[in-house]
Amino acid sequence: MNSAKRYIKNNNIVFREEDDGAFLFDPDTGNLKYLNKSAKETFLMIDGQNDSSQITNRLLKLYPDEDSEQVRNDVESFLQELLSNNFVFHTGGN
Repeated sequence: MNSAKRYIKNNNIVFREEDDGAFLFDPDTGNLKYLNKSAKETFLMIDGQNDSSQITNRLLKLYPDEDSEQVRNDVESFLQELLSNNFVFHTGGN
């Protein structure tokens, strides 16, 4: 059984998609975050089923020329930022 941390979106967050990115807005706190294209793609993969390594692997398929370690670090950092701002929560796993 995979015990990796999975994430789920905060249902109170407003997601507004733009041509080359998106905005996340938390009406409870007033937090606003702009997402570039790859961050938007990452956010859309957060579904309670994908853990960070699965998200990383999917991004590497979309961006095969990128350094895998850099993508992994960027995904982990981004997920932690979303978590600390309550845009996402942990679900299952550790």
